[in-house]
Amino acid sequence: MTELISDILTLHFLYALGIVFLGGLMHGYTGWGGGMVMMPLMTLLFPPVESLGLICVGGILLTAQMYPAALRIVNWREMRPLYITLLIMTPMGGVLLLYLDPGLVRRIIGIAVVVAAILIMSGWQYRGRRGASAAAAFGSAAGLANGFAGVGGPPFVIYVLSHPDGPGVQRANIVIGAGLQIMLITLTLTVTGAIGWEILVKGVILAPPQLIAGMIGGKIFALAPQEHFRKFTLAAIVVLGASVALL
Repeated sequence: MTELISDILTLHFLYALGIVFLGGLMHGYTGWGGGMVMMPLMTLLFPPVESLGLICVGGILLTAQMYPAALRIVNWREMRPLYITLLIMTPMGGVLLLYLDPGLVRRIIGIAVVVAAILIMSGWQYRGRRGASAAAAFGSAAGLANGFAGVGGPPFVIYVLSHPDGPGVQRANIVIGAGLQIMLITLTLTVTGAIGWEILVKGVILAPPQLIAGMIGGKIFALAPQEHFRKFTLAAIVVLGASVALL
């Protein structure tokens, strides 16, 4: 207990509070993006497995707050194959995370975000055929990336934004997928013993600013012109990728 208190009363933990607030704000507005903000920065303070565990606790609470509204308008017909693939692939990525060198994991996280940013900056958009096979391919990439590094958002966000649903439905589709990823990786890390009670306690302490920021982000989405949603989401991938490349 004394060691836990001493870990919390540090400058690193204060930085972590700021990081999860920024991540919660991004997640609340876009329906995803929290991991893209938090994981690259948190791994500068804590080992990758601990970083993922810490942000998942608040992510679960934020997901619970966002799910009811999203469930009412999500496009199940379009998104069901992608969600099913996430259910299968995310735990596999989480198990992989447990067995790789933390330094290698940090580099892979940076590369994953930068690649996503380059795709967006190049103007590339998915214009191929849609259906179960395409959704499964994007879902597999997203699930592995999220389970392994907490940055699985870009693959499935790119797929979701390429469909002509309105901004509200697109955000709902993203919220459900991002929530599934958070819940699955939390379950995987808990079952494998990677999340112990100390990480859980720290995560609970970090959760309130993440949850509050998520609510603020949701309010911003409700108030701001929704035609800006797609542009902001894609720009976020670029900015976050560039920031990781510079760290």
